[in-house]
Amino acid sequence: MDEKIKISAPKSVYELLKKDCEDFKITKPDGSPNMNAFLNGIVSNYYEEFAGAEEKLRDEVSKAVGIVPDRYRESVLLDVLKVFTKKQSDSENKQSKVFAFKPTRNAEKAVIYIENLLLQNESLSSYYRRLFTAYSQKTKNEREKILFKENYFLLVKSVKKGVKVCISFANDNVIKGASVYTVCAAKEELFNYVLFYNGKQNVTARLAAVKTVSLLAEKSEIPEGNADLFRRQAECAPQYPMYNTDREPIKVRLTEKGKELFKKIYLYRPTPVSVEGDIYTFKCSANQLLYYFERFGDSAIILSPKKLGIFMRNYYYFAYKKYKSLYSRD
Repeated sequence: MDEKIKISAPKSVYELLKKDCEDFKITKPDGSPNMNAFLNGIVSNYYEEFAGAEEKLRDEVSKAVGIVPDRYRESVLLDVLKVFTKKQSDSENKQSKVFAFKPTRNAEKAVIYIENLLLQNESLSSYYRRLFTAYSQKTKNEREKILFKENYFLLVKSVKKGVKVCISFANDNVIKGASVYTVCAAKEELFNYVLFYNGKQNVTARLAAVKTVSLLAEKSEIPEGNADLFRRQAECAPQYPMYNTDREPIKVRLTEKGKELFKKIYLYRPTPVSVEGDIYTFKCSANQLLYYFERFGDSAIILSPKKLGIFMRNYYYFAYKKYKSLYSRD
């Protein structure tokens, strides 16, 4: 495993891999992105799923060409598979990026299996190109699950078994008896969030921030009130924690322009529980609502709770004062 494996892949695929490495915090001791560890992680955690998808495709194509005479069937099957898997195309050659990774001990099992059992009439570089391309075509939250496959599996298992876990994080923080409520993705399909009760309060953490997970024998315990907050958080936006202060409905008046903005601005948009004329009622977290509507200016006015309306008023007021000092009226 001393030799590097070189791959030529579409530039768009390489750029996505590079960004994932940064976003998922796969780093060297000095904090810089560790592409080699990242690529090895994809190979070791994804090769079985990728091989299964390839086998399923092969079976489906085999059934489809079943009417072809026996003497031509295998040849037709291989030709059709080449079209489906897009092993190489002119467009990929025009916009390609050559990169390499050196297999680590953790990926040794996967690499040996690929080289000895999965290669079928193609080069090693071609196979890895297809593997990384298939990875890139998944949503970001699904790609995150691949990179942190073991931790994700253990967290989900703890929920199903109803037991606590010991969780350590990348910042060296350790929670010795956490009760996991769920692991879920944001509606925008960006990242996965772990919602757990640490014995005192609700905690929200990125899946990528979890370093290790160990199942415990203790039964999971989440107070009913905390579980209700988790339920609402998972339904609204798991990336925005909900607190006891987030139990009151939030009412917002939208102008006609505000209604148009509400239709157009999708990212982090809260879902109203009711709409009565210009009044939209939400039961999301205050942080989510403030972050979303701060872009609307006077096209959205928070009617209640009063404290949120005051917060937004002050937000605009202090911004106004700074602009006024820079651009005084002539």
